[in-house]
Amino acid sequence: MDILELIEKKKINRYLGVNKKIILENNFYHVTQRAPGKEQLFLEENDYLYFLYLLKNTSNDFGLEIYSFVLMPNHLHLLLYLTQRNLDKAMKKLFQRYATYFNRKYQRKGHVFCGVYRCALCREEIYLLAISLYIHLNPLKARLCKDLCDYKWSSIQLYLDPSKTSFVKNDFILNILHCDRKKAIAEYKRLLEECARIKYTPLLENLRGLEKICKKVSVQASSFLIKKKEKANKKDFLEEKIRQFKDKRRIVKPEEKQALIYVIEQLKSRGFRVKEISGILGISRHKIYRLCNISV
Repeated sequence: MDILELIEKKKINRYLGVNKKIILENNFYHVTQRAPGKEQLFLEENDYLYFLYLLKNTSNDFGLEIYSFVLMPNHLHLLLYLTQRNLDKAMKKLFQRYATYFNRKYQRKGHVFCGVYRCALCREEIYLLAISLYIHLNPLKARLCKDLCDYKWSSIQLYLDPSKTSFVKNDFILNILHCDRKKAIAEYKRLLEECARIKYTPLLENLRGLEKICKKVSVQASSFLIKKKEKANKKDFLEEKIRQFKDKRRIVKPEEKQALIYVIEQLKSRGFRVKEISGILGISRHKIYRLCNISV
């Protein structure tokens, strides 16, 4: 069985490709790129601003959704979602345009970037959350700042300040933690603080460091993820039961009546009135009142 088959069967949830990249539409990718040797990618503020301008244009032109990023003096990280199978074309245009700008501005020749970009396919929520944290922690680990919010060239402020808006999307990552935005932001901040204590070398992609963060996230965010899964399962169960009762003409068995009472009570707890429940389930209001008086 080859790598692609393992990925499609969800046996592999993260795959790092350098020379042999696996590009699939409707998937998340962690993209990294760096300058050659001791060269730098960004020398002044306008360089960072121009790259972000190009990143926004590239996301629009190629249907990319950018979820997290950090621009470091000599390397960069992007967490993005592909809606089409066009990552190679998108990254080629992005990096070529910036290289042309950089060489022309500083009157230099040669490579601005160190070869082709690297990318890791990510198909698991825990990894996506860990990668986003890893990306945002880069300036702190490299000692470029003491407070992450002081570093201007990352998406961190979009995650911690709900009033900030941008072409960068933060909803998916935050929703992994909680559907309530304030609670999600508070939990993301707490995880940042927890993961900041983890010791690892701030390399371009320190897989050991990333694994440590992933392990920490698995433990720290497990309660949120379990509750989220339980809520989703509960919702699916309720929707299935509603479909079953709509198709039934008569409900005779005691266990069926108990299940119907449960569905009615669940709908009532969600704010539906008896008249609305009657329409949803296709039964009379009189029957709903009668059933709700039966003790289970």
